[in-house]
Amino acid sequence: MVDLYKGEYHYGLTIREYRLACRMTQAQLAELWPKSERFGGGEGVNWRYVQDIEHGRKHIEDIHTLRKLCDVLHIPHWKMGLSEYDPFTTQMLPGHGLAMYTETLDAVESLVRQIWSLRCAARLPEAERGAARLGELFAYFQRDLPPPLKLGKRYQTLYLQYLRLKAVALLEQKKYAETLTLYQEILTLAQEVDSPAVKAQALKSIGKELERQGSKQDAVDYLERARDTAMESSRLLRAFVQSYLIRVYGGNHDALRFERAVQTGLTLARSLEPGTYEDGTDFVYSWSPVSAILAEQSWGYLELGQPEKTLALRQDLLRETQLGQDARVYAWIPLDWARAYRMIGEIEQCVTEVRTFYERCAIMQSPHALRQVGKLLGELERDGYSEVPAVRDLREEMRAV
Repeated sequence: MVDLYKGEYHYGLTIREYRLACRMTQAQLAELWPKSERFGGGEGVNWRYVQDIEHGRKHIEDIHTLRKLCDVLHIPHWKMGLSEYDPFTTQMLPGHGLAMYTETLDAVESLVRQIWSLRCAARLPEAERGAARLGELFAYFQRDLPPPLKLGKRYQTLYLQYLRLKAVALLEQKKYAETLTLYQEILTLAQEVDSPAVKAQALKSIGKELERQGSKQDAVDYLERARDTAMESSRLLRAFVQSYLIRVYGGNHDALRFERAVQTGLTLARSLEPGTYEDGTDFVYSWSPVSAILAEQSWGYLELGQPEKTLALRQDLLRETQLGQDARVYAWIPLDWARAYRMIGEIEQCVTEVRTFYERCAIMQSPHALRQVGKLLGELERDGYSEVPAVRDLREEMRAV
């Protein structure tokens, strides 16, 4: 018996695919089948006609019928060789669809900016809801947009920014291995976009995750590649790459490169006008680069065994977080001060800072941040401070939550 589904493509193959996706029988589709005006219009045909169409024995000649059928089965018009623009319903797509597509990408870019701003303000639940909505939108795009539109550089760049938002959400959920895997996927896609800024962002993110996993030299390698790639991009992005280089050099106990990275980063950051964006892709860094660099400098001094220098940065850092409205650094920085006080043996003051960090973590609703509270508290207990009243009280509070 001849397999009628093999051979040349015909409309029936796509109709069958989408009918099945809609969980619709041939008889059910027959009842909804739009008739050509030549046959009086309306709806309804014999189910055998649907079968003949799907097998390629009959063909749809009327374009209007084909368009209506696309609407019934939710088939993207381009899959039937049709334009989204219908000259008989011009009010549906102003600008023949092109204006609507451009406006949609403008809205997507605006949403990406807003979500990163929410993260900067440490409003993580709202940021995650926004990212989830963005994910639904891109799922629709990936499924229903014709390939030429999905290959456009602006579309691809925005899609990569969505994937970065998805990655940071995984990080907040303590899904560290999945976070690294997604950043590696982003790097692969970024290399196809031909955008130094997007590629530098991906390299920077991989380096950051490798540092978190303890692969310090690999982290340095990726971040130095990010630095070199970012040379073709904006000063803002270069400043943020420097901030992560500060972190890995400190973690690697490379004091000379650490100090050089601090000075380079601060020089770049302080040369920027507030709220300016230079290349249209690094807009995700809407918070203060100065506070970010000082925060990594603070952390690096702890890794270099210089807690007094961390504490000495306190006033400068608080001032910069206020100037840059950097609520995220403001929420995290007490953890550095707690570690510094622990290193110099001031346990009561250490617990005070841990408590402040804990309260801000609760507001952020970040499991990743809360994990750091438990980690530091465990270190205090292993150091023999479990019976210190402040340590004991905080442990009891955490158990009660």
